[in-house]
Amino acid sequence: MTTATGKARCITCGKKKSAVRCEGCLQIFCRIHLTDHCQELSQQLDEIEINRDLFRQTLNEQTNDRQKHFLIKQIDKWEKGSIQKIQQTAEECRQILHQHTTKHFNQIEINLTKLTDQLRQIRQENDFNEIDLKYLQQKLTELEKELDQPLNISIQQDSTSLINKISIVVSSGKCFNYI
Repeated sequence: MTTATGKARCITCGKKKSAVRCEGCLQIFCRIHLTDHCQELSQQLDEIEINRDLFRQTLNEQTNDRQKHFLIKQIDKWEKGSIQKIQQTAEECRQILHQHTTKHFNQIEINLTKLTDQLRQIRQENDFNEIDLKYLQQKLTELEKELDQPLNISIQQDSTSLINKISIVVSSGKCFNYI
């Protein structure tokens, strides 16, 4: 407040002196403290400029190396996790297939050995006819089919997702779905 003598109380020192009101904070300062106040404002502006420069540097780094962006890192993590799930499932399926095909091949080997024994016996006795030959050929054909197409093994793909779906949602409401 200005007194009748034209003097006002400085907000900093509290003395009644010729004073000026700062249009920014609306406080009253004497000439000495107005200079201090202006220096404080200048320092605050300097700090803002330094922070702006640091932000510019961060922006440039992310622009130049998009792989550092945290959303890219999330996508990379999802990708690695999904690949690991697929590889693990594939390996488990290979192991199961290996176990069953080994059993299957062993059974074919047993049946082939029986056929071989029958052929030796017939050859050794030299006692066979067309019916015997037809029977032996039929058994050999059956073994070949078993080898080519195992009756109890097949691969089935499930339509349910093995991996979680990933999407990119842009604030405009558009959604880009993948897998």
